[in-house]
Amino acid sequence: MAPLLVPLLLSLLFYTNAKDLSPDAEKVIGRYVPDVSLTLEDGSVKRLSEVSEGKVLLLSFIYTKCSSACPMIVRGIEEATRDVRGVKVLLLDFDERDKPKDLKKFRELKGIKGDWVLALAKGKDLERLTEAVDFKFFYDKKTDMFAHPSVLIVLSPDLRVSAYFLGVSYEKGKLKKAVKGAYAGEISQNPIKSLLLICFRYDPVTGTYTVDWSFVAMVLGGLIPISGMLYYLFLRNFFRSIYDFMVNKSLFSGGERS
Repeated sequence: MAPLLVPLLLSLLFYTNAKDLSPDAEKVIGRYVPDVSLTLEDGSVKRLSEVSEGKVLLLSFIYTKCSSACPMIVRGIEEATRDVRGVKVLLLDFDERDKPKDLKKFRELKGIKGDWVLALAKGKDLERLTEAVDFKFFYDKKTDMFAHPSVLIVLSPDLRVSAYFLGVSYEKGKLKKAVKGAYAGEISQNPIKSLLLICFRYDPVTGTYTVDWSFVAMVLGGLIPISGMLYYLFLRNFFRSIYDFMVNKSLFSGGERS
């Protein structure tokens, strides 16, 4: 029996390590984020609470050299917030090589609305904030780009994570509901979408998610022996009983016809 548990334990280990950059929304929802210091595009420094101005804050992470996912995130937020009132939008640059002038250029090139806030976070402030919202990223030297998930995080006026959206497009109705809930002190989440992203890998070049076949292979590698174990322990006798019943019934019926 003990050897049969090895594939199960291995599959669970593979599952745990295969999440890559996908944020754990369930862990983050309801968490208060630190009131970190941010550098704005004019060079001034403000706390996160000062940026929100007592409103619901829509937080997304970008970097100015991004030519794929980040512009899609901007367009997605623009479309989703077109009829949303009472919110502040913060695009937070996590590339510590960037400077305020890079934020200005990014705003101009992407035609970003004037009331949106573009800011930089660096050092411990960046580390504390990204850790609080479980935003992970890494630098790819081959492409000179960052791999990162596309997220939109809804923070309540007291800087609590109220909702977590994954992807580059956001449904207006759900966003409005999340904003209303953030003002009311409610929290919401979409764990199904988070689970689905575990099976996908982010491509920093195309800015899209593709099937993570290595993860699929690892899952199948764990499921096949588990299925064999379940069959051996529980289903073998069940199917044998059905087979014996059908054979006996067939023999019995044949005897009556003769």
